[in-house]
Amino acid sequence: MFWRMLFMYFFIIKKYNDSTTKAKYLGFAFYYQFQEKKYRMKVPKKSLDKVKKKVRKLTSRKWSVSNSYKAKKIAEVVRGWINYFKIGSILTVSRKLDTVIRYRFRMCIWKHWKNPKTRYKNLVKLGISKKNAKCAAGFHGYARVCRTKTVCYAMSNARLKKFGLLSAEEYLCKARCQVN
Repeated sequence: MFWRMLFMYFFIIKKYNDSTTKAKYLGFAFYYQFQEKKYRMKVPKKSLDKVKKKVRKLTSRKWSVSNSYKAKKIAEVVRGWINYFKIGSILTVSRKLDTVIRYRFRMCIWKHWKNPKTRYKNLVKLGISKKNAKCAAGFHGYARVCRTKTVCYAMSNARLKKFGLLSAEEYLCKARCQVN
């Protein structure tokens, strides 16, 4: 019922004669799925860039608030974005958004640890061997260090989830289950 209403409004409001795949309406773009032989909704690049920009702003290393507060604010943005776009095809987009969020959040945690001694101690506490912790706690940049296997293992997805970081993909599955 909702789909029919949405497409009906779309074709009523559409005032130009152009391909449906080029049209954008209420933040959605459309594509043709050949197997089902019908049009489906997706998230356009512009809308994805907007949410990524919000995430970048919330995970800015300059913003000196606690990481738990950052996780809470990120969760608000992700919930709102997923609840709006959940009727479209956004599974792969939510996975990409998840990787961006986790990567940037790891950088925030790394920044909060400040000096190499603290980083070394915390990595050892998280179960990293002393040799690997010593290498990771060196003087490389935040982005480079936070993409290493050592840091990704220490601050795993499960640990970030315990910390309060919301997974976009998991929330999408929950939101879709509630609709059906």
